[in-house]
Amino acid sequence: MPILDLTHPISSGMQVYPQDPQVSLQPALQQATDGVAVTAVHCGSHSGTHLDAPSHVIATGRSTSQIDLDELCAQAVVIQVGQARPREVLGRERLGGQIPESVPPIVVIATGWDRHYGTDSYLEHPVLEPALVQLLIERGMRVLAVDTLNPDHTRQEEHATGFPVHELVLGSDRLIVENLRGATGLPDSCRIGFFPLNLESCDGAPVRAAAWVE
Repeated sequence: MPILDLTHPISSGMQVYPQDPQVSLQPALQQATDGVAVTAVHCGSHSGTHLDAPSHVIATGRSTSQIDLDELCAQAVVIQVGQARPREVLGRERLGGQIPESVPPIVVIATGWDRHYGTDSYLEHPVLEPALVQLLIERGMRVLAVDTLNPDHTRQEEHATGFPVHELVLGSDRLIVENLRGATGLPDSCRIGFFPLNLESCDGAPVRAAAWVE
């Protein structure tokens, strides 16, 4: 069964959320002088394709080291948006008809916005209406995955509206994965796995995201 990699590579100078730590990969040891190659990696816990643990926005929420891989490897439904506009709020009117009465543990919202990754346009991504997310929760969602920088507006002065989707999902002890790559190429239903670094007592972690497709 083919496996599709849904992960943006971690690289020096890659795009990150505004004010997050910049990413740097630099040689620490070299074969010519040290006999082995070792790279010093500096990045934030929310760099690239990554997991948001509940403790990202909920003070008493679980950390990455308290999340089992069973929660992150499951059947998924993929909701294809198609032709999303900059900063469009995607709600029940737009997507409700694609949501089954019972959804599997993982829900992927595929907007195609990953095509803007690494550009200023990536910050102008569409967002999810809290009412739509509440509907997904009520129908069984445990993990919300998006191919954008954020399911909420990425904060800029004129859009400083807080993080209502994060608060809904993480506040109910569910999980978020951001910055998927290639989600528009997925079938409507597939098995997906997110494999985060096991960072002790941390608020998030980069993941390797994979989909098994027929």
